[in-house]
Amino acid sequence: MSDAGQFGPWVSDEAKARFAAFLAESATPPDLAAARPFFRDYNQRLLDKAQARYAVDVAERTIAGVTVYEVVPAGRAADAPVLLCLHGGAFMWGEGPGALLEAVPIAAVAGMRVLAVDYRLAPEHVYPAAVEDVVAVYRALIETVDPARIGIYGCSAGALLTTQAVARFLHDGLPVPGAIGLFHGAPLPFSGDAALAQKLFDPRAGSGAAPKVEELPYFIGADLSDPLVLSAGHPEMLALFPPSLLISATRDFAASAVSVMHRRLLAAGTETSFVLFDGLWHAHHMDVDLPESVETYAIIADFFRKRLG
Repeated sequence: MSDAGQFGPWVSDEAKARFAAFLAESATPPDLAAARPFFRDYNQRLLDKAQARYAVDVAERTIAGVTVYEVVPAGRAADAPVLLCLHGGAFMWGEGPGALLEAVPIAAVAGMRVLAVDYRLAPEHVYPAAVEDVVAVYRALIETVDPARIGIYGCSAGALLTTQAVARFLHDGLPVPGAIGLFHGAPLPFSGDAALAQKLFDPRAGSGAAPKVEELPYFIGADLSDPLVLSAGHPEMLALFPPSLLISATRDFAASAVSVMHRRLLAAGTETSFVLFDGLWHAHHMDVDLPESVETYAIIADFFRKRLG
């Protein structure tokens, strides 16, 4: 018998009601040609709700040849810190509305300018294309903004990409940003108890609903033992990471990976904190209607305000 409908008393009624719909609405189509428009429409519906709730201005720009969406909250301070947002989507989708969806609530709640990077996608562009796009934008940004006043965050694939960007900054001798956020993703295999537990919650799971990092098209030809690719196994690099906020949820297939990344950052001596939401799921904060999403935005905003000044 599935436990999918059972929740702790602290889970909001909105989240309890939303979980079954999330499972039904987020089922990935079997081929990429169908998946990209599917997730574009899915993200657009969530983005419409976000923009109705949060007052922001959006402008499409090109920085260092890369398309970015500049999201500016109404009434923000001109000298506020800047955040780079790296969207999720298995490195294969999540562009456009998906990138904006991950930026709009954070910009509004944090009161900061957010640049959502529309990096190149796989399978057309494999590693290191996405991280090269992020590095190019960051290089251009630090010409006018103090790196200590820049934060970078990402969800799912975007979290992994955030760690790749920091690794590249260190490798290339660039100053690291003031802080980073890794949400529902880490530079580790999506394995462990969290991946196994998907069968309890997700009727689509079969033998397991967790994607395999090593099988993502983005990593074709990449050496997964390279610290520039997956940094979690390299404590000497993690010791140089900036303050890091990690967020996951118990019904997230990436929760084990995120928790292990937190432990490894701690072991390396890096300032880090980890927030785990019980009863929530992968990328739960994309739905602005959930009280837990509002709580997530506040946690993220408070973290970046304190570290970026």
